[in-house]
Amino acid sequence: MAEEMTATSDKKVRFKDPSSTEAIKPYCPVTVEPIQFFVLTALFMNSSLRQQYIYYRIGNGTVNEQGSSCYGNSSNSSAYQERQNDQAEATQWATAIQLTSGIPALVVTVMIGSLSDKLGRKLNITIPVIGSLINFTVAAFVVQFNLPIAALLPGYFFLGLGGSAAALSGGCYAYIADITLKGRSRYFRQALLAAAAGASGIVAALGGNFWFQQLGFPLGISQPFWFTVGLTGFCLLYTIFAVKETCPRKPGSQLCAVSNITGIFQLFKVKRRTPRWPIGVLGLVFSLIWGMYNTIPTLIVTYLVGPPFCWSPSFVGFFQGAVGAGFFVSAVAIKLFSKYPYVLMMVGYLSSVGCFTIAGLSPYTPNQDVAMFISAAIGCMLSASNTVLRTTMSKMVGPEEQGSLFGLVSFITSLSGVVFVPLWNFVYSRTIFIMPGMIWLIFAAVIVLSAILTGFVKFMAPELEEDNLVEEEKEDYDTTKL
Repeated sequence: MAEEMTATSDKKVRFKDPSSTEAIKPYCPVTVEPIQFFVLTALFMNSSLRQQYIYYRIGNGTVNEQGSSCYGNSSNSSAYQERQNDQAEATQWATAIQLTSGIPALVVTVMIGSLSDKLGRKLNITIPVIGSLINFTVAAFVVQFNLPIAALLPGYFFLGLGGSAAALSGGCYAYIADITLKGRSRYFRQALLAAAAGASGIVAALGGNFWFQQLGFPLGISQPFWFTVGLTGFCLLYTIFAVKETCPRKPGSQLCAVSNITGIFQLFKVKRRTPRWPIGVLGLVFSLIWGMYNTIPTLIVTYLVGPPFCWSPSFVGFFQGAVGAGFFVSAVAIKLFSKYPYVLMMVGYLSSVGCFTIAGLSPYTPNQDVAMFISAAIGCMLSASNTVLRTTMSKMVGPEEQGSLFGLVSFITSLSGVVFVPLWNFVYSRTIFIMPGMIWLIFAAVIVLSAILTGFVKFMAPELEEDNLVEEEKEDYDTTKL
């Protein structure tokens, strides 16, 4: 009997939460943050200028000058209505671009997330950088030679084949999880990644839009696009030669195996003492939030360059820079209050609701421009909720599942882009003639729903409190045989 009990116990593998294992020491303290910063700088610059390029290409190519009349500032004027039609068409192109990159990214993010647990963590970073490099090169050629707007789509297809920004972000977060220990260390290092994203947004917004304002259309678009090509090429070399592998290749691992896709599903299939449904609920919340975040970069540009605002490129850059500064505020807040993750998420939700509400009502205020900048200030904690969400979910799984977990997060990010971006762009194109800011009020309602679901997890799963995320039991399974 004793031998049988011993044999039974041997079939179970005991492992600790990633926070309780020994962290891997990288070559230097600064690891994937430069990749996150430079690649996202290129992505944000490309995204903002691309949407303005499409808007002005659809119109007459005349760039707005700040302080000029906004097509008569009358919703009844023909010029005003024509610019609103241009806004609607620009959002349709944004939808086509999102679907072109988002659909292939759905499969790729699942595969490379699980693959990084077996074939190396750098794989999850290198592939998205290559996809981004191809995309930026195609976009630069399109603008340089005045090719049709549809010629942008092949580049975004390759971006999707690389997993897009979702896979890159997931790879960076998984890498940080490998080199950090439990508690404030992981929260703060992952908050630094969010701060790097915020800094990249500021640099891209101010630099790209000022570049555009000074050189005009289309030279002010083509030169920044070639700059993004060079920046991403540098990141590719940095990833290959300067980043240490934290997850060495496991013997017997194969590039083409069913387990590369099913690894994510094992997160929910494997039995544990603690339930896995909270990961599903928080994943749903994450999808709702990122459905908006995927839409906002292009939507806010279209919203501001057209009526009733008609902002110049430089003014758009100032606003995007103000929004990006909020990432630093969130990083400081997470550093100071990392012991209270759910409180941080709720504060982030309140900040988001206030930001979106004011942005939606700003066209009806005496000073529309000031109202928009006030909304950016109130939204300074907007990024805190999704950053803490990622880290909270990462502390619910084991060390060998970090790649699968962040692969799941990347998949959710891509899926939300495919599902919600077309939805929100459609809603905006249909409501812009009724109420230009209605989409932002809808976003505020979605944030309220997200807060309710997060509170449900907090009070219905007390066993998943920070101090209880420790050693668990797991049934033995060999994913390489799947």
